Amino acid sequence: MEIYLIRHTTPAIESGICYGFSDIDVADTFETEVAAVKAKLPTGDFDVYTSPLQRCSKLASALFNQEITADDRLKEMNFGAWEMLAWDAIGREELQTWADDFVQARVPQGESYEELYSRSMELIHELVEKDRNAVIFTHGGVIRSILAHATNTPLVDSFDLKVQYGRISQLKVEDGDIKVVFYNS
Repeated sequence: MEIYLIRHTTPAIESGICYGFSDIDVADTFETEVAAVKAKLPTGDFDVYTSPLQRCSKLASALFNQEITADDRLKEMNFGAWEMLAWDAIGREELQTWADDFVQARVPQGESYEELYSRSMELIHELVEKDRNAVIFTHGGVIRSILAHATNTPLVDSFDLKVQYGRISQLKVEDGDIKVVFYNS
């Protein structure tokens, strides 16, 4: 079984803004980025899943002309009260408290990275049970958490796994064991 994880293309938002659950549109470079992703897409029969946020669902629809399943568990981290704020507008102490334990600390009115990991892995385990090839369009945090699981990387170190916009990672599942074939291609 193969699972491809594809990060959405560049979002239409200025840098330095905290966003996760916010439904940000795609940047003007979308068509060019779609062509680059399309050139790397696997061929064959795949079930297709996407985060319902438009920066993912637009890419999925642009690349696959078939049934696409939107699943909330594929959304980026919920940054709660921090959504759409400039990072430097968030209180220094509040931000530092979260940064000191971002794996378990919840963002105010949001979630922790561990909660994102749990919901992401719940879906992955369901897909492994189905034993069908899958392509998943999702976000950097979700992809990092799944790659952390597949590489036995502690979540606290998973941000060392760089995941760029419009890049593909491939997982191979054999006997229920998830291995990384490549990432960020």
